[in-house]
Amino acid sequence: MTSHLEQGIRFEEEERYQEAIVEYGLAAQEEPDNPVPLIRKGALLNEMGEFELALPPLNSALSIDGGDLFALSFRGDVYSSLQRYEEAIADFSAVIAFDPYDVDAFYNRGLAYANADQAGRAIEDFSTAIQLDPHHGGAFNNRGLAYYRTGEYQAALLDFTQAVTVRAGFACSYTHRGRVYEALGDTAKAIEDYTQALAISPADPTTLFFRGTLYFAANAEEKGREDFETLIETAPHDNIFRALALKKRE
Repeated sequence: MTSHLEQGIRFEEEERYQEAIVEYGLAAQEEPDNPVPLIRKGALLNEMGEFELALPPLNSALSIDGGDLFALSFRGDVYSSLQRYEEAIADFSAVIAFDPYDVDAFYNRGLAYANADQAGRAIEDFSTAIQLDPHHGGAFNNRGLAYYRTGEYQAALLDFTQAVTVRAGFACSYTHRGRVYEALGDTAKAIEDYTQALAISPADPTTLFFRGTLYFAANAEEKGREDFETLIETAPHDNIFRALALKKRE
């Protein structure tokens, strides 16, 4: 006979998520000393974007086994999504204390530090993630952002270049590098990077806005209008850059 936990896993694999959540709840009642159904329920709710609902099962799992690394990692993700960064940092730190080679824990703690405006610590964690995994495009990209925000433009350029080197198709890193070139006053290289990003993601509203604005500043108004028109046509109506493009077009 199939257990509620097994049934929940099957439903999750079939993308029948609400049914999976019900089964995980029943499994938790059936096996009150087993944290696994609670962890799976919390992780699935987190994946569905139901962050507030994800916390109770993860908290319950950790009340059963306070050292469960999966529960701590998932709860750290939830806290980050809820912008409760100090709590997220505490959970990722607990994982790192147990496993100092956990790349994801360093990377995710770095993201939490960055969002908590602790750029120095974020850079340290992204650097450790890169040491552990030299092909971690996300760590290069986010360390580059941290350097950019602290005005360390040359270090940011190096990281964004590494990001697009180790992970092909990383459009946002071209956009970020374009922003650095803008800050350095190199309009031609900035436009070149925005164009590279748009070759990968042609309707990205952020990049369309930045390139369009630069075209206007460089007296290439027709190209700027083309970017703004594409942005206005393709971006969601509540997108901030669409609103700014509409205002500039008036």
